[in-house]
Amino acid sequence: MTPTASRLRVRLDDRRQWFTNEWFFKWHFIGKDGPVSIESFDGRGIHLSGIAFSGSARAVYWDTIVKGVRKEVDEQLAWIDDHIRSYNHETAMEALDECAGQLISFVNSIRREAISKDRILRGDGVNFPPEQDGGRWDTVSERSIISQTNALKAALPIAFSTLESDTLVSSLSKRELATNLWQNNQWWLGPIGLLVGLAGLLLLIL
Repeated sequence: MTPTASRLRVRLDDRRQWFTNEWFFKWHFIGKDGPVSIESFDGRGIHLSGIAFSGSARAVYWDTIVKGVRKEVDEQLAWIDDHIRSYNHETAMEALDECAGQLISFVNSIRREAISKDRILRGDGVNFPPEQDGGRWDTVSERSIISQTNALKAALPIAFSTLESDTLVSSLSKRELATNLWQNNQWWLGPIGLLVGLAGLLLLIL
């Protein structure tokens, strides 16, 4: 696994725990005493007080969790793009494939948690209705994430990698040429070099 993919796994584990322990957990308090403030992922915040988990409150739940996951994926993709720029082209492509798989897994895990939590919140503590997925996940679907990582692949600086490789080959060719020249002509280049050295020494003495 590439270093970027390894670090992404840790980042996504932290975010998964935050969603579970912070965001989903707060929904248990709606309809109880006092208002509840929940992250809206757009800077405005959600403030709910004295209402049950149904109707508009449930619509807000599903709209907001999809929005939060989409924001998370966008931010992680930007982080990935920044960190693979130091890789060669082949390693960067490998890292993007690995990261795409992790992002897809992350979205699926949050989606499963959202469905499970929705069922619990619609229940009465004893009886629980069947599971329902009320989210529109097309913007963070597997196809969407692969499409976005493919776009990052297309934007990789291939020309730079090729130029760097060509420069290295050119440098090696010149070195090999110089080595061959010396090996094939050292029988006369050696004495000439010695004479030039002696001439320079005589000039210094005189």
